[in-house]
Amino acid sequence: MKKNIVETLDAMRGATFVTVVTNTEPRMRKTNNPFYGKLRKVARYNGQVNFQYDGAVERQLVKEGKSLDEFRRGESWHVPVIRDDGTLTPFCQHKGNGSRYLRFRLLNVIDSRFEMSDGTPVDESKVKEFLQTGNNYANQGTDDPVKIITVALDNVESLTANGENISK
Repeated sequence: MKKNIVETLDAMRGATFVTVVTNTEPRMRKTNNPFYGKLRKVARYNGQVNFQYDGAVERQLVKEGKSLDEFRRGESWHVPVIRDDGTLTPFCQHKGNGSRYLRFRLLNVIDSRFEMSDGTPVDESKVKEFLQTGNNYANQGTDDPVKIITVALDNVESLTANGENISK
């Protein structure tokens, strides 16, 4: 029986390296934007699921020779999903509406591209001025921040982990 992406993620225990392909609507400004609601970003990432965020930031601070006091924990729109046995899952949940997302530590972007909803490629230089900037991670106090990606489960196209590749 073929497992799906969510079942595969749910079965993962402990920190696990993954490659994730996503197909998302990028965050963009609406005003005078000819691409708004019509653009998709397809990206392939290397990352790590089931990681301890605070621990990762603290290890990075130590690596950079900085005090742990540099880390100013903030509030987030989501919370990690924890199993009944207290172990971490690869998921997070929206605090307001309860929606679940894949949550992973970004290690590197392998590739990404923009395309119209019909699949027509769009050069990034044409959409760059409309894209909203993401988190700058200033609260971590690190020079090289621990970056987190959260993506709606429906927007995960494929997942590779432990030598297994699962696609939608």
